Amino acid sequence: MLVLADRVHTLAPAAPPADALLLRDGRVRACGRADELLPASSSGAGVIDLRGCTITPGLTDAHIHLLEWALSRQELELASCRSPNEVAEAVGRALDGGAGERGSGGAGDTAGRAGILPLSDSPGRQGGGADSRSAVWLRGRGWNAHHWGGAYPLRSLLDAVAPDRPVVLQSHDMHALWVNSRALEQVGIGADTPDPEGGVIVRDADGQPTGVLLEMAAQLVATRLPPPSVARAEAALLDAQAALHRLGITGVHSFPGIHVREPDTFWLLQRLQERDLLRLRVLQHIPADRLDDAIRLGLRSGFGGEWIRTGALKLFLDGALGSRTALLREPYVGEPGNRGLDALSAETLREVVARAARAGIAAAVHAIGDAAVERALDVLADPALRVPAMPHRIEHLQLCPPDRLADAARAGIVASMQPAHLISDWRPALVHWGEERCAGAYAFRSLLRGATNERESGTVGQWEMSRTPVPPSPHPPIAPSAGERPGAYSREAPSRAQPWPGVLAFGSDAPVEPVDPRLAFWAATLRQDLAGEPAAGWFPGERLGMEDVLRAFTLGPALASGASRDSTPLAPGTRADFVAWDRDPLSATGAELLQLRCVAAVVGGELVWRD
Repeated sequence: MLVLADRVHTLAPAAPPADALLLRDGRVRACGRADELLPASSSGAGVIDLRGCTITPGLTDAHIHLLEWALSRQELELASCRSPNEVAEAVGRALDGGAGERGSGGAGDTAGRAGILPLSDSPGRQGGGADSRSAVWLRGRGWNAHHWGGAYPLRSLLDAVAPDRPVVLQSHDMHALWVNSRALEQVGIGADTPDPEGGVIVRDADGQPTGVLLEMAAQLVATRLPPPSVARAEAALLDAQAALHRLGITGVHSFPGIHVREPDTFWLLQRLQERDLLRLRVLQHIPADRLDDAIRLGLRSGFGGEWIRTGALKLFLDGALGSRTALLREPYVGEPGNRGLDALSAETLREVVARAARAGIAAAVHAIGDAAVERALDVLADPALRVPAMPHRIEHLQLCPPDRLADAARAGIVASMQPAHLISDWRPALVHWGEERCAGAYAFRSLLRGATNERESGTVGQWEMSRTPVPPSPHPPIAPSAGERPGAYSREAPSRAQPWPGVLAFGSDAPVEPVDPRLAFWAATLRQDLAGEPAAGWFPGERLGMEDVLRAFTLGPALASGASRDSTPLAPGTRADFVAWDRDPLSATGAELLQLRCVAAVVGGELVWRD
């Protein structure tokens, strides 16, 4: 198969100009000039004519809650609501319009969906009568307290529009639920219900729940919600896969759902693969509460095949900016008693990471506040805890202590970040973190080109291995616990291996943010919201060029998944996963970035989308 285009960007350093690809058996055989490759193509070889377009490697979303996002595309979208009253009005309109309505949001979810669906679609939960209808939970998502000054909303507003039907609304950052009184009754939450460990039931002056549940308190409701049927979940995943292709995304690093845990995403993806329906490369991460199961089965990072591979163990150190639960070194501005949620102590983090490492499982640690990021760096940088199959990673890394910016690259920890967060977060960050602290917020350029990496290794890109020596571990060797099977891990193996390079991997965090990668292009290169504020960019020294942004969506996720540094996308022998854009992304600036259009997507040599 010969693929023709105006230009092909492999994103490899100093790559010669190219305008064609030669494919064979689902892989790239050669990349170069069309007049050079045409004689090498076999007689009768097919042609994909993409002239007028620019080809890049297919994008990989390095942080997405795949099943939760897929299902959220069928829920009431509340992101545009600017007050709690507007949210309640939207719920009321959805109820009046019927529980089964769907909105008309686009593939990238940049437009909202105007309807709401019950979470369960099993026949036993829906019958058509008033009693069965009132028993069905209604779900919505995306409300953002920053739109109305940060105050938590009240259940009474939802009670007014849904007095008899349980309603559960997920916050924009997925770290809070807003529910009505009927939902609280259904799960037995009252004034006497204690706060669960790692969570808060927000209460009024009389001690009564207000309807907002933070962090682990949300699980008191989430674990009681009826799961979607297998048929609905599979249909949602296939719909989501098609939407991803239309946006130029050919692979994802899929994280466990926060409020949707069943059916299991890994199991659903395997069912799709068995029927030859999966056309997405998936690195599926492991929930923290499944570590025992993974160890018992001998599952380890990197296990799998062409389509589905096992990723890292997902752990949480703190909450989020939106709910003011990100863990900080110093208190939030105006809240002297609040430093955020301390979800996992340094000692417990080390123990869990070490136990996973002994079984060959890497760690992916959620850390947003500067104290959480520091804790993650201190533990994950220990060479005694390295896993040969793939590097450890810090998810979000939104507020990095300035004195620790160089450490991730030096220690070989992946900085897994989602630039689109900056669009909605920069104003709240200034309010709650303060301008001085925000100098280390969303520090894309500093994390990619850390001062230590530049000074000591002489490099400026994430694709070069730093020669900075890794200090020895200050901790004693870790022996297997009683009854634990060591697996392939040995504490000597990581010390003999080269450290992983510093890697920047970009994703969306959908459904927290829209999955559309063009928002990330905008945020990472301009550091502005969609209104163009601030005019000069928010801490503009942290801007990236589009070539680095595209690498963070291609080679970065590949390295984060354990691929060799030599596995440059679109190099001879690599998988033929690429997309074609209607204009050259490397030449696009400003509003052009939001107007980029993916006109074709190829996965494994197969054309899976063409406009």
